[in-house]
Amino acid sequence: MKNDEFNKGAIEIYRSPSGPEIKVTLEQNTVWLDAHLIAGIFDVDRTVIVKHIGNIYKTGELSQKATCAKIAQVAADGKTRQMNIFNLDVILSVGYRVNSKHATQFRIWATNVLRRHLVNGYTINEKRLKTQQNKIQELQDTVRLLANIALLEGVSNEAKGIVQIISEYSRALNVLDDFDHQRLAVPKGTKKSKYKLTYDEARNIIEQMKIRFNDSALVGQEKDKSFQGSIGAIYQTFDGKDVYPTIEEKAAHLLYFVTKNHSFIDGNKRIAAAIFICFLQRSGILLAKDGRKRIDDNALVAL
Repeated sequence: MKNDEFNKGAIEIYRSPSGPEIKVTLEQNTVWLDAHLIAGIFDVDRTVIVKHIGNIYKTGELSQKATCAKIAQVAADGKTRQMNIFNLDVILSVGYRVNSKHATQFRIWATNVLRRHLVNGYTINEKRLKTQQNKIQELQDTVRLLANIALLEGVSNEAKGIVQIISEYSRALNVLDDFDHQRLAVPKGTKKSKYKLTYDEARNIIEQMKIRFNDSALVGQEKDKSFQGSIGAIYQTFDGKDVYPTIEEKAAHLLYFVTKNHSFIDGNKRIAAAIFICFLQRSGILLAKDGRKRIDDNALVAL
């Protein structure tokens, strides 16, 4: 971690009832202290602290890479030296090894300080979320107002065009907002289907893809059994009923499972998309009644 990152951290003052006042740097919801300061907190010799830290790393209780960093400090002789500093995990682990009243006092203090910072952080994020929701509502109200203005005489075609564009994307914002807050209604969907995707058929689709794109041997090579599990997952039942009752829900979760599981060494995105559209096609719902694609090329890429 860079030195300037520590300089940006908040400073907390720790004062034990019978010990010295110590400035503690707060960074990324933790604190950083060197061995000298830790020794001062627990009222023991520095060599005791160094020994405990060595044992903590030796036994693998904590990762040295994750809990130890270096920072430049000016020594008593005026020269700048690199010094190890340790985060709260190390300090607390040492505290449990140092059986003293001072160690107990620091544990109580550290817990209270971090709890306060976490609660404050949650409060700030909550306010930010509410502000964001208000902005979305303001945008929606503005779009409706603009749409009404655009109908008035004297408004240029250019202005009307801008309003139309904003209106189109406002719907997308509404959908995303509903998705974030779990307000999207599940469409009725198509329940009747005589088609069922099998693992062997899915593998055949992958092989045909490899021929079509002249792919390497790595494309479609499975890392584990998760691909077969993804196919089986869309046909799950609970209490005698399908977990995903419609073709659309099965297709959506098939795309999600295959993508999420990342089952192949290479070609995961194309394979997931190809299996998805082949499933829709063989289920008879890939095309609309007039022959148009229900999911165009750009939509498939976006998905």
